[in-house]
Amino acid sequence: MSGAGTLVARPLLANISVGDHVLVRFLGFNLDADLLWSTGVAAVVTIVLGLWARARATSGVPGKFQLCWEITVTATQKQVESSIGPRGAKIVPLALTLFVFILVGNLFGIVGLGATYDVLLPPAADINLPLALALFVIVLVHIASVRSRGIVGYVKHYLAQPFPIFLFPFNLFINVVEELAKPITLALRLFGNLLSGGLMLALLAYLVNWRLGIVPVGGILFIVFDPVWKLFDLLIGVIQAFIFALLTILYFDTAMSDVH
Repeated sequence: MSGAGTLVARPLLANISVGDHVLVRFLGFNLDADLLWSTGVAAVVTIVLGLWARARATSGVPGKFQLCWEITVTATQKQVESSIGPRGAKIVPLALTLFVFILVGNLFGIVGLGATYDVLLPPAADINLPLALALFVIVLVHIASVRSRGIVGYVKHYLAQPFPIFLFPFNLFINVVEELAKPITLALRLFGNLLSGGLMLALLAYLVNWRLGIVPVGGILFIVFDPVWKLFDLLIGVIQAFIFALLTILYFDTAMSDVH
């Protein structure tokens, strides 16, 4: 009994490392080589998909690939037009590119093995990429707000909302806190979901070590649950890419609107 108990408890005592990366030294900085590699592959795949869609575009009966692109683009255009109107047409390429890029990166989790160092890790599972994307979006949002409202209207928005203008110190404080929270929440939402997926994959990989005598109980459970979890993780990856793109559109909507 004691031996069986030890075998059962062993997976629960696993020391699973989180946040390990292949480090390289460049110009005095430590860089995560595996993260850069995965991000670069996701970017290249996104560009290739766009070029392929343009090369295969036809005015006649579209193929399955073109039809998929057209459905995605049309859905994005409808979302932007319903929120911002015709002036938001320039946001469509940005939102669509973010969606495809994040989705491609999230799909890397499907081919992951749960090892400490995977060949392709989901780049959004590290806080650096989600935070960089969030800051990139927020900077463009503020630029769009200045262009839409002008400098005076931009400043007035933060001083005259949501309370009357004579309470402008409170208005400024509330709006500054809200603007600082936007990139943080946008990044953490994507990062948290992808990180949890990676942790679950690592736990399933360690489950292979669980044996009862000569019976590889952990290996059997891994074969059963790993495909199920990867299908679930695939759904989460699609949803998170969609949410990031949707929030980008909504932030532009708020920034370019004339009312609070």
